[in-house]
Amino acid sequence: MSRVHFPDLDRELKADVTCHRGVFEKKTFKRGNSHNLYCYSHKVNGKLWANCEHLHLAAVPSFRKDVVGINLANNVISHFPTNLPLDIAYLDVSKNNLRNVTQRSLTRYGNLKNISISENLLQTIELGSFKYTPKLVHLDISGNQELTLEVVANISSDLENSTSIRVLNFEKLQCTYGVSYIVKKYHIIGLKHTRLEELNLASNRINSLEFGVLSELPKSLKHLNLANNVLSYGLYIVEFGGLINVVTLNASFQSSFHQIRVKDFFLSCNDTRLVCRTLSENHRGNLVRNNRLSSYNITIFIPPKIQAFYFHDNLYKMTLQDYALSSTSKPVLTKLYLQNNIIYKLIGPITGIASVFHADFSNNFCSYISPRFFEDFKNLSFLDLSHNALGENLENDLDGNLFQNLRMLKSLNLSRNRIVRLPKKIFRNLKQLEILNLSSNSLSKFTVPINHMVRLFYLDLSDNQISTMSLETRNMLDAISQKKLVYVNLKGNELRCNCENLEFVKWILNSKNIDFRHFDDYVCTFSNSSRLPFYDIDHLLQLLEKQCSSYTLIIVIMTSLTVVILTITVSRILYRYRWKLRYMYYVARERYIVNVRRQDALPNDLYHFDAFVSYSDEDRLFVIDLVKHLEKEFNLRLCIHHRDFIPGTGIADNITNAIHNSRKTFCIMTSHFLDSYWCMFELNMARMEAIYSRNGENVLFLVALEKGVMKNLPLAFMDLIESKSYLEFPEGGDENEVTAFRSKLGDTLRSGDNQFRSL
Repeated sequence: MSRVHFPDLDRELKADVTCHRGVFEKKTFKRGNSHNLYCYSHKVNGKLWANCEHLHLAAVPSFRKDVVGINLANNVISHFPTNLPLDIAYLDVSKNNLRNVTQRSLTRYGNLKNISISENLLQTIELGSFKYTPKLVHLDISGNQELTLEVVANISSDLENSTSIRVLNFEKLQCTYGVSYIVKKYHIIGLKHTRLEELNLASNRINSLEFGVLSELPKSLKHLNLANNVLSYGLYIVEFGGLINVVTLNASFQSSFHQIRVKDFFLSCNDTRLVCRTLSENHRGNLVRNNRLSSYNITIFIPPKIQAFYFHDNLYKMTLQDYALSSTSKPVLTKLYLQNNIIYKLIGPITGIASVFHADFSNNFCSYISPRFFEDFKNLSFLDLSHNALGENLENDLDGNLFQNLRMLKSLNLSRNRIVRLPKKIFRNLKQLEILNLSSNSLSKFTVPINHMVRLFYLDLSDNQISTMSLETRNMLDAISQKKLVYVNLKGNELRCNCENLEFVKWILNSKNIDFRHFDDYVCTFSNSSRLPFYDIDHLLQLLEKQCSSYTLIIVIMTSLTVVILTITVSRILYRYRWKLRYMYYVARERYIVNVRRQDALPNDLYHFDAFVSYSDEDRLFVIDLVKHLEKEFNLRLCIHHRDFIPGTGIADNITNAIHNSRKTFCIMTSHFLDSYWCMFELNMARMEAIYSRNGENVLFLVALEKGVMKNLPLAFMDLIESKSYLEFPEGGDENEVTAFRSKLGDTLRSGDNQFRSL
């Protein structure tokens, strides 16, 4: 708990001060064998003030009559001083050993305006103690836990007719670990007709207020502090709307946990016969109790002039649903402080807060915000959602509905929210945004469009996992910074120094209107894991350009080699399987055209021809004569290109169709055949047909019309020669030999036997 300062004194101290060290009425004090210790005096606006703080005084020295303010704080005074100047207006005897304030303690000091007797060992303040201080403006009795709140009844009774009192500080009058307390009407009834403006009831274990207490408070009240209590729901809540002049309301630190430190001093106090120990300072922990607040369809009546509502650092577990704030006039509430609570979800909508421009929901364990929650926050300028768990919620906002109503927002803090990625439309309506804080998340890249944020001047991406910025993002920042300076914070990211990031590093160096905050702390990581600071960016850029120039040469060479190797490899593959590929192409094309799918081995009655005859045009007369005899004598149907190819169809298609639709293929081998491109095409297509469509059945055989022609066949067909899958025409033979040749060939075509012996 901090000491309350005197407002009037604080204002006067702003003037020029002339200080000197002096002895008042030649009175000195010794501490053991040490040198003399003196109070310090100074003048403010011609009035004399004395500072005797931290001098271990057990008795109060005498002062000149013109001294108007005396500071005796942090000494060991045990009795209220009775030898002070009669016209004293400001007196601070806080943090001493005072035990009692009686009716006669202040009777001599009728001009007192400000008095602090906080953090003493007070056990009683008698009724009538402040009856003779009609000019009293500020009274601080906080930190005296043996008094309990019952002493408020005496003080309010003494001040019943006061027209000067403005500030009353009753903080920490209850035992820190004592029982909870209910404030009654009789405690404050005497204050009803005063002009009190500030009332501090913090840290008193107040559980509730009797119905009517708030109605009995003076209408002049502007600041009410109920922080660090154990408030629960009660009928008194509806009375807050009657505090017609209250500007600030503090209900923070409810149900807080207080830790004791060894170095703190201890006091004993009686509170319903309980002995308790108190602290010189309270420490709030994070102990979560099972106090659950349900918020569902609730109308909250608020003071009509309230401007700031403090409801932070509470240990209530809650979900903010559809609250409605209502007052007797148009609301003027501008600031909401709800940080450091346990608010799991922001569902809303909360209505009646269109005037709010500052809202703090940070550190609330919040994992979900409804798209309707901010519907009535139409004038919100500052929004703090840091230290929550909104990462997944934000990632799923693909249409940008969460912040769509915050068109006046100027500052948005989303730091420490476990954000991994952000959708493109998340900030689509934030055209007035000036400050965007996304620090301490897990962003690996930032690609959110910001070109519509023409007022943006501070972008905080520090302590993420960003290694570079895309060209699009850099262009958007450049566009925004054309007319003003833009601050960007990339500290704590793993910025990469590689050839892909060369342009990014150059951009950082050459950006004129972008100020990179904490630039000296930036570190760049190279491909070999070495790290260099960014502050020597010129040297860094030289190293990177040198590395990238050699790297580029290597890339060009390796790419060229790769292309050459791939070209050679593909070419060899295509050459080796050229006939197979061509065959498969024509077969597939034929099947597509006729829309007929054949099985691997087709039945004999599905073939159009018994055999396809492949020959050179130079051997045409021989072939025509041979075909006539075979078709007439053996009842065979043969396919020859002069007669049976389909006009208007490509040669390759005709050849493939003929081979595929014939049970066998035989070639008339001559030197002309070997020199003909199409003859060799037919020979290879027939071989592919045998291998891939007839399950390896040898349906191809050769007829050697010239002696020695078989020696000139390509090596790929040597298996046909070795297996004797050919006939030799008896060149120069008599008619019987020719007839025998025809008979042998005809029988073969009819029987399917492909094994021949040379004749």
